[in-house]
Amino acid sequence: MMNNNNVSSTVKNMPIPIWRISALVLSISITTSAMAQEDNFPDDPIRIGFAAHSIDLGAIFGQLREGFRNHLDEAGLEYEFYQAAPDTPSSHAQMVQNLENFATQDLDYVLMGPTSLDLNEPGLNSIAESGAKLLMTDYERPEGGVPYDEAVLNWVVYSHDEMGYKTGDWLMHHFRGQGNFEPRIVMLWGPADSEISEARGGGVKKAFDEAEDMTVDIVYETYADFDRDLAYTQTERALAAYDFDAIVALNSYMSVSASSALMANGREPGEIVVAGMGGTIAELEGVALGEIGVAPFRDPRSMGRASAEALLQHLTGNEADIDKTVYATIPVTESVYSISQHVPEAMFDVNAFLHEHFNR
Repeated sequence: MMNNNNVSSTVKNMPIPIWRISALVLSISITTSAMAQEDNFPDDPIRIGFAAHSIDLGAIFGQLREGFRNHLDEAGLEYEFYQAAPDTPSSHAQMVQNLENFATQDLDYVLMGPTSLDLNEPGLNSIAESGAKLLMTDYERPEGGVPYDEAVLNWVVYSHDEMGYKTGDWLMHHFRGQGNFEPRIVMLWGPADSEISEARGGGVKKAFDEAEDMTVDIVYETYADFDRDLAYTQTERALAAYDFDAIVALNSYMSVSASSALMANGREPGEIVVAGMGGTIAELEGVALGEIGVAPFRDPRSMGRASAEALLQHLTGNEADIDKTVYATIPVTESVYSISQHVPEAMFDVNAFLHEHFNR
């Protein structure tokens, strides 16, 4: 079944069982050139679809949606918003089904957060054939392009390899500071067919390999499929069979679950370092409390605003001004201070969270 979560009264969930590339470093705010052209907006509301592997507000795409819709609202655009998500981030067939359903709904634009760029291709082709424009996020455009290139307005992305590298590099510096030059590591991978998991894990291992003064021993690595329950189970399995110093989880769901499993099994926060990546709200809470050591962060709200800006430029006849590829920066969040510097308060107010947490 499709995941149907209401966002507001203006959001409609779909009734289904369900090139020139110019790089821009994403900033916290984007000037809305189209705001001055509100008179050029159509009289009738436009129809926007949002397909992502999760639409929960606590996850990347829920926050990306908020940034996207806030930007359109600030511009004064009237629109209808439809959203659909599969049961799990690895439910590729459900995502294709959702996209194929969108293709029959006379949509003008589809904001897209794939479960897999390759495995979602049939559905993305259907969207392109329907005449809707695509706003791609999360995955970088392949070097050779995609069959639906003509339908894509822009790609709002970040480097998953870089995110993984920053996690691995942070771990190497952390263990050097402890005088541990032979750290034992557990790695929790995403689905075996996930391009994102491969890129992130490859980045982690690249950082390990470049640390020539360190001897890293990966004592256990397994596929936990970006799944909360499976990550918890695999962490407990690793605890029962191995001694290790850190656990690397290749997405936020798994790092939060790994941290929970460690504490449920009597480990103190930081005794075994949990290294995550992504920076969901739950993961940032873990960093703030010292339960998660590090989580490189990409700002999903700014990513959503960049996608919305491309839509506005296209809608007002300024498609030539669209930045075809927009790269989000990836700061490392490892403390309350770094969270306060890099994470928008509208997404996560770390000071308010800590006051509430310690004054319950």
